[in-house]
Amino acid sequence: MLENLIIENFAIIEKVDLQFEGGMSVLTGETGAGKSIIIDALLMLTGGRASSDMIRHGSKKAILQAVFSVPKNQSLIDQLLTRGIAIDDGELIIYRELNHNGRSMIRINGVLVNLKTLAVIGRYLVDIQGQNDTQQLLNPDEHLPLLDAFGGSTLNVVKDEYQKLFHDFRAISQKIRKIQTSQQEITQRLDLLQFQQQELEEADLQPNEEGDLLDARGKLLNYKKIADHLQNAQIALNGDQGGAVDLLATAMQDLQEIAEYDDNYAEISKTISDSYYTAQEVGRDVDEQMSELTYDENELVRIDERLQLIHSLERKYGTTVADVLLFKSKVDHELSTMTTDELDVEQLQVTQNNLRQVLRKYAIKLRETRQQVARKLEQAVNQQLSELLMTGAEFAVHFDQIEGFVSSGTDKIEFYVQTNVGEGMAPLARIASGGETARLMLALKTAFTKQQHIISIVFDEADTGVSGRVAQAIAKKMMTIAENSQVFAITHLPQVAAVATHHFLIAKATVNDRTMTRVTALDEPGRERAIAMMLSGDNVTQTALANAKDLRQQANKG
Repeated sequence: MLENLIIENFAIIEKVDLQFEGGMSVLTGETGAGKSIIIDALLMLTGGRASSDMIRHGSKKAILQAVFSVPKNQSLIDQLLTRGIAIDDGELIIYRELNHNGRSMIRINGVLVNLKTLAVIGRYLVDIQGQNDTQQLLNPDEHLPLLDAFGGSTLNVVKDEYQKLFHDFRAISQKIRKIQTSQQEITQRLDLLQFQQQELEEADLQPNEEGDLLDARGKLLNYKKIADHLQNAQIALNGDQGGAVDLLATAMQDLQEIAEYDDNYAEISKTISDSYYTAQEVGRDVDEQMSELTYDENELVRIDERLQLIHSLERKYGTTVADVLLFKSKVDHELSTMTTDELDVEQLQVTQNNLRQVLRKYAIKLRETRQQVARKLEQAVNQQLSELLMTGAEFAVHFDQIEGFVSSGTDKIEFYVQTNVGEGMAPLARIASGGETARLMLALKTAFTKQQHIISIVFDEADTGVSGRVAQAIAKKMMTIAENSQVFAITHLPQVAAVATHHFLIAKATVNDRTMTRVTALDEPGRERAIAMMLSGDNVTQTALANAKDLRQQANKG
């Protein structure tokens, strides 16, 4: 349940810190006092979209915080754990901060989350029933989701089976349409890919090939220069007139003769010796390079042709050989996915027809399951309508079959109602008055409460348009709902206020030329006076007080 609600600098509320308990709590006060602001704050704390306009004038930011005690709802716990949110002692703290830049910071038990996550978690915490929910009840498009929600896990299993088949059927149908409408494009694409694959396979490019070819080409183009310089190096190292190797040998021999007389001579001798042997090795390398150096004009032509092919492929498929090889791997992969089966429309149509037959069977199974759920919903709602004094009223779920398949099945669902005996069943949206809609909403909400396992339910003036015995019946029905969920009711009905477990008075005041909202938890005398004001207005009479006390006494007896 909601245990604590803190609101700071939100709309006309400067700061309120409210403590709540279980059962049913009512919030009363004159129009414009700020009752709806409390509901707006709860909406923001459970995933509603915020605006900087909600920040109190003159304040930098608005702060909202709610503390919930969470029952062992495994679905909610799983949602929290998958998002890395731990629950300590079954307590959930939601914090939201609204700033003028339009951004908001949201934390759940200290973990930063986004608005989408808050909305997912919020659906398990608070259900706000108001004008929007009445519109939902009157909108036939919302009736199928409502019925499915009432069906719970039993219906969801059948629905999931159907939807899996439906997604497979839709995927193959889309593939067939795509092939049929773009067969020429697919054929052209296939031809292009096959040409590219063949061209690249015949080219047989190697990762380092271009660099090696450029090196070989450079040697052939500079053959004369290389040969001349290698020859000059040979002469310089091993020439007949005495090359560097011979001169180093002489110097080494002379220094070895005197190395024993001085360490410096010995060091120089060693250095000359190393140089001599290095020069010898270099000389042999130069001789070897000279012997291997050849000029092959045909090889130069082959290299030029190969480089021309490589550059041509690079212009087509990438700036480097690595890019071209990567492009080839993509071509190979795409071709591997374009199997003959995918292009065989007739084979796909056979598969599609087989899926259609199976899907039709599952659609029938889903309809039959929904019809079973509908009978239970009708029974539950009609029982509630009777208790809400709608004598002669009858609620029914009307089924129509649609052509083809959609993700929800092949059913079109609409709620029908008869409000008076003999009038006949008709769509709910056409015949329900305001007060009747309020009672139908309560009847449905009572039927749905146990299945939904929602922690707190808020009725935002859901009792508008009723009075007298009907108001009393609605009050009792809200208390019935409060047996399974914490209930908050914003109401103008004294009958509803009288039966509540707790009563909060919302009042507006002007302090230092600023309007602000105050919320007061009422004791028993305060409750009686507040109810008397609901009966007679600001001029509270002794008769009104007596009536208020009587309402409270009746509620305590009931």
